Amino acid sequence: MRFVTYLYDHDIQLGIQIKEWVLDLQRANDYLSGSDHDGSDKSFTSILTSGSITHLMSASPFMRKTRQTIAYIQESLPGAIEALQSEAILLRPDQVSLQPPLTNPGKIICVGMNYPVPGSAVDQRPAYPALFLKPSSTLTGHQQPVTLPRISDEVFCEGELAVVIGRPGKHISAEAALSYVAGYTIANDVGARDLEQRTSQWTTGKLSDTFCPMGPALVTADEIAEPDRLTIRTYINGNLVQSGNTGQMIFSVPYLISYISSIASLSPGDIILTGSPKSINHAPAPTVYLRVGDNISIEIEGIGVLSNHAVAEE
Repeated sequence: MRFVTYLYDHDIQLGIQIKEWVLDLQRANDYLSGSDHDGSDKSFTSILTSGSITHLMSASPFMRKTRQTIAYIQESLPGAIEALQSEAILLRPDQVSLQPPLTNPGKIICVGMNYPVPGSAVDQRPAYPALFLKPSSTLTGHQQPVTLPRISDEVFCEGELAVVIGRPGKHISAEAALSYVAGYTIANDVGARDLEQRTSQWTTGKLSDTFCPMGPALVTADEIAEPDRLTIRTYINGNLVQSGNTGQMIFSVPYLISYISSIASLSPGDIILTGSPKSINHAPAPTVYLRVGDNISIEIEGIGVLSNHAVAEE
């Protein structure tokens, strides 16, 4: 399943991407249940109203009901498209404003230097993952603007696989790690190089508003069998600026989950950004700084395309 969070009719809603449509789960639930809700439907409605994908995905009964709802709607297509559209159950992409799949995660944990630089020696690779945090205020959604702060002239982008935790854990083994994953999405770890270099820490250059675009959808873990075998590419104005495969990561997804959980408890909705490739066709990738009007697109196999555009800070 491909979960989305979006703005429609002035409200944040939860939905599912079905082909070219966005399925409004709340309206679909009301449509199928009618006015006579049983207790299960009321609970489901409460979860949907909360706008929390995390709550929905962490409860098996609600996930089963979501799958039942999707199955019924899919069986109704294409004959019922007009009726479903008239009830705003099926929405066109241009009718909604996609938000980051998770709008208020507990932790956004980022991994730096997780891909080898072409030509670098093996002994130059880090012994442990380099970790830093981003606040939820950096989040923005698919096709939303990335704001270039006035204080920086060296803003850059990095396309990354994002891992969303689905259940709580501490001291998770690498062997069990993937069972703690709810799903995967695409993230753009935007940074300001000149601000990063002011101190020995990267955080200063990672804090700005909109510096973590994410989306377009959260793809459930059952659809991504091997997160360490995904092609990833980043484009600026159609020009390839980064390319690689998650199989090149120095620290794999299971290792990262295990290592991070040995330091801090992981909770449903926590997000791990796994780093970005440092190459184009095995050559070092150039550093390209964003300018007003630039369009950034990040493609990850099996997940889709996250697109944003750069604007000036007002």
